Amino acid sequence: MREDLPLDADELRRWREEADRALRSARIQAEAGVANWACFLAEQAAQLGLKGLLHGLGRGPWGHDLVRLAEMVSAAGVELPAAVSDSLKRLSRHYIPARYPDAHGAGSPGAHYSRADAEEAIADAEAALRFVDDTWESLGG
Repeated sequence: MREDLPLDADELRRWREEADRALRSARIQAEAGVANWACFLAEQAAQLGLKGLLHGLGRGPWGHDLVRLAEMVSAAGVELPAAVSDSLKRLSRHYIPARYPDAHGAGSPGAHYSRADAEEAIADAEAALRFVDDTWESLGG
């Protein structure tokens, strides 16, 4: 990562706050038994967190794919632990199928998701946000 780029704590904070809201919403949906939306909101929490980190680093994140956003973080000189990368890969699978009926051969998205899926997605989002926070702290942000 280039050391001459100033860190933008305000921009990171804006995105990170929304990540927390999305994660809170994921927990609410999971408790209500709406696992597909819990999974999508967990994916959104991770996406908002990674975008916040990239904005904070002076990078202009683009897109919605967590795998691509992780590549952008790596390109900024930040190493992603394998466990975080795996979490992001799992979460990225929830971006479309959790919401759209035509993403499945039959049935509604809700019929394809379980409480265990929601719990895993929430844990993955928590891991991603811990990574964002730990990375930012290590940079002195």
